[in-house]
Amino acid sequence: MAYTREQLQAVEAAIVALAAGERVVEVRFGPNDATRYATTELPQLLALRDRMKAEIQASENHGRRLRGYRLNHRRGL
Repeated sequence: MAYTREQLQAVEAAIVALAAGERVVEVRFGPNDATRYATTELPQLLALRDRMKAEIQASENHGRRLRGYRLNHRRGL
């Protein structure tokens, strides 16, 4: 499933609400797709957030590979 930034924000808001003490929160991914999470499911919600972030970042990079270069030089002989 391709996630959007709005869905990621909804999951992060649910994490904050659970951490603030709410017992049950609901995350909506569409008009007919909602999931309820309880305080005990916080680790699962954190894992979902991490997976969503990784997928969003991968889709935004469009397969581009980031490269790094190291330059070494000396002053002469």
